[in-house]
Amino acid sequence: MRRQKGRRRTAGQSLVEFALVFPIFVLVLAAIIDFGLGMYSYMTVINAVREGGRLAVTNCTGAACLGAVQSRTYASSVGLLSGATSTVTVACATSAGVSEACTASAAGDQVTVTAQYTYRMIWPLTFGTQIPMTSSVTFMME
Repeated sequence: MRRQKGRRRTAGQSLVEFALVFPIFVLVLAAIIDFGLGMYSYMTVINAVREGGRLAVTNCTGAACLGAVQSRTYASSVGLLSGATSTVTVACATSAGVSEACTASAAGDQVTVTAQYTYRMIWPLTFGTQIPMTSSVTFMME
């Protein structure tokens, strides 16, 4: 008789524990997924900027160079970067650090490619709904 009484008192205990733990588990899982997608986006932006910078310093000359570098950066981002959610800029400077037009660049000058992207969170928890991401790379012209 005593065993049956004890079982009746704890029959709903696991259901109550599940009801308390499940929302916390879902919240942690959502944060992990959103963090992973954000990190993927950031790494994609970094890689796209490197690809654009590499094109700028190896075989890119003339006025069409800026458009080609931007196109390469957008293409390397696998659709992540687009004109609406991001900007890609290309700047050139002499070896002394003085800004110049990219069409006048020569070997030894510097090319800087910068991309700005706004990551929109799936589950806005504590950081808000958007996280700005910026990546920049500076290479020396070959």
